[in-house]
Amino acid sequence: MTAHPLVVGTAGHIDHGKTALVHALTGIDTDRLPVEKARGITTELGFAHLELPPFAPSEVAGRVAVVDVPGHERFIKSMVAGAVGIDLVLLVIAADEGVMPQTREHLDICQLLGVRRGIVVISKRDLVDDDWLALVTDELRAFTAHTFLAGAPIVAVSAKTGAGLADLKATIARELAALPPRPTAGAFRLPLDRVFTLKGFGTVVTGTIASGSVKNGDELVALPRGLAARVRGVQIHGAAVDDAGAGFRCALNLGGVSIDELVRGDVLAHPGAIAPSHILDVRFRLLPAARALGKRSRVILHHGTAQVMASLVLVDRDTLAPGGETIAQLRVDARTPIAALPGDRFIVRGTVALAHHGTTLGGGEIVRVLASKARGAARDAHADHVRRLADARLSDRIALEAKSAGAAGIDLTAVAHRTGQTPADVAPIVDALVAEGTLLRAGDHAIHVHATVVAALEAKLRALVEAAESSSREELRTKLSPALARPAYDAIVDALARRGAIIATADQLAKPSPKASLSPDELALLDRFKAWALEPLRPKEIGAPAALDRLLAAKLVTKVKPDLYVETGALDSLRARLIAHLDAHAEITPQQWKDLCGTSRKFSIPLAEFFDAEKLTLRVGDIRRKRGR
Repeated sequence: MTAHPLVVGTAGHIDHGKTALVHALTGIDTDRLPVEKARGITTELGFAHLELPPFAPSEVAGRVAVVDVPGHERFIKSMVAGAVGIDLVLLVIAADEGVMPQTREHLDICQLLGVRRGIVVISKRDLVDDDWLALVTDELRAFTAHTFLAGAPIVAVSAKTGAGLADLKATIARELAALPPRPTAGAFRLPLDRVFTLKGFGTVVTGTIASGSVKNGDELVALPRGLAARVRGVQIHGAAVDDAGAGFRCALNLGGVSIDELVRGDVLAHPGAIAPSHILDVRFRLLPAARALGKRSRVILHHGTAQVMASLVLVDRDTLAPGGETIAQLRVDARTPIAALPGDRFIVRGTVALAHHGTTLGGGEIVRVLASKARGAARDAHADHVRRLADARLSDRIALEAKSAGAAGIDLTAVAHRTGQTPADVAPIVDALVAEGTLLRAGDHAIHVHATVVAALEAKLRALVEAAESSSREELRTKLSPALARPAYDAIVDALARRGAIIATADQLAKPSPKASLSPDELALLDRFKAWALEPLRPKEIGAPAALDRLLAAKLVTKVKPDLYVETGALDSLRARLIAHLDAHAEITPQQWKDLCGTSRKFSIPLAEFFDAEKLTLRVGDIRRKRGR
């Protein structure tokens, strides 16, 4: 047996033959509950495995998992839980009925959850003639035209006679082979969809591994409550294995926890790897069939296999029209946070069914976990920050997370929590950001503070020292920022002291007095540099190398390039104007930079290159952006 980390799932309206189709394909009856057999409908998730023979060398052959979902609108909770982790959906539509309300809702759910590929299956082929089948096929082409199933294969089958089943299996194999591989990195997460007990084994749970991997003997926690458990056995498709990775449906035999303590919706993870969130920044899309939403709506949130109540809060607008997309926040009760990670998909539902559609309102993608509430006048800036996060590469995302952490900084564990990676995955990226100057690392516990935050803290500390003449080192720390960790404060003080900007002792900080030791000639030259501002004479034109060296040593003049020296105060003022411009506009054009400097290209170009070398700006083509954006 060759097992694949692939999951095939059904979707479609009640009584359109999903369970019968799974039985015909796999030989397994997924209706396992007495009530399902008595009523003839699926009320809970069903599970099977499908053996795919080798149709062609390029196609998937072997065993893949199958999830059968209920079609009744009252069991959407179970349907969404089953749709999580599906790689290929079989959208089942009965030939004698065509598109029905749950057909629409299930298709919307699959699209919002980011299901990667699908096949449209016309079931009950034996109940209609060829002309009717052609009409249904045309209807389904139009129905799926603007969805991820546009152009998807359409296969007509009969579970009763077996017609079309071989063609469907071959099509499944082809579609699975065309899927790109799942990412395998990241923290291990297993959203639970079943919890039960087996005689001689004890507690058994099943689910589709969302990310990472698990092995026999691992210590785990069940989130959000943090219950400890130990893996006593791992199975894939009923066969014992040593480990299992992302994309596999697996069963874990757990020790240390009873079935009464676990429920569907819990997430298994390694201890400390994931921090559950109750405020999430998201990109949200409202379905065209839904009603317009106001600023705040009470919704049912589906994430993974969990269902919780939440408030959906629009961040940068007061209403959202049907079909619209926006940045929003999901705020979950602090007692029932969810084990979410950036990139996860979610669904929100209302409590009143929409005409001919169901209760699904929309869904989207989680952008940031462990978020803070977007409030008042800062809402627009919050939304812009979330949009930048959503489109950022991992290294840029880490820099942005550090920047939003402000003076408190961020450690490696927090970086991992906020990105969904393991500390080992993000460590080399953080090291590179430190090496290039985007992050300042301080202390044994490696607190990382963004360079722009450091620059602002340095400016504030210098101002405090200037105003105080001399003051207690500890007193100035408390004035600087209550959130600033002592190691980061010490690193900032040491950096300023090395540059001669302050005088630091073990207990006191004081401002330097370089002018006191300058000669009259040196003071006169300093006055000339102040008058020149950003357009000084060249060193060979000045003709006072010794005096210039004294001003450089006193940090009163800064070397921009070998033949360009600028008074440090003028350079600091330009730096402050540049940072303010980049904070407001994210980038600066050559003309804007020339206007900001107020100089000719002879001086503006080397000044721009100086800030590039200082790691404040990054040149991209003709424009420059702040590092970390």
